Amino acid sequence: MRFFDDDHIGCYLDDIGHRVEKTKDGKEIRMVDLTLRVQPLTVELAQSCDPDVRSLLFSMSDALPKGKIKAIHFALQVPRQSVAVRLVPEVDDAALLIPDVEVSDVRARVEKGVDGYALVFYASFGPVSARDLEYLCTWHTQQRFATFQPQEPVLNFEGSAPPDTSEAPVRRGGPRRVAPAMTGELLREGVQAEH
Repeated sequence: MRFFDDDHIGCYLDDIGHRVEKTKDGKEIRMVDLTLRVQPLTVELAQSCDPDVRSLLFSMSDALPKGKIKAIHFALQVPRQSVAVRLVPEVDDAALLIPDVEVSDVRARVEKGVDGYALVFYASFGPVSARDLEYLCTWHTQQRFATFQPQEPVLNFEGSAPPDTSEAPVRRGGPRRVAPAMTGELLREGVQAEH
């Protein structure tokens, strides 16, 4: 699932935060937390994000912003994304490609003097290179165009644990049929593959 189904979403970078995250094996990873804002959030962009976002923020009949909402937080379940950032939408090559981005705390709000909504969210990732940090600092307070794609799953090169080939317990009706032991990597239930 993409965070936005459309490409080249105009995002302002409002804030850059830094933190250190510990992994299970005790290593430290330097993380970056970006506060991104899509403004104005049009009815088309709201639909591209999620149909429920569109229906909660805009009236169904005339697609105008609902007047009684000042701010709203969404509980969207967004899988990790790969984000390609461009200076302008017409450019083919991305200036920055950010893998494994966690999108969280998606909310819409209104601001004084601005019509419509702004969609604000956090994008967290790490580690980052010096070149990437330089690009983020240049992007700060400006608009860039982002394309969101679901992050491809990480392959496990360490190998899988061998399957349990122990004998099944005996039932009252006699011994239970035991399937032949399979070796290799489990692709899906009942299907193994060897390399």
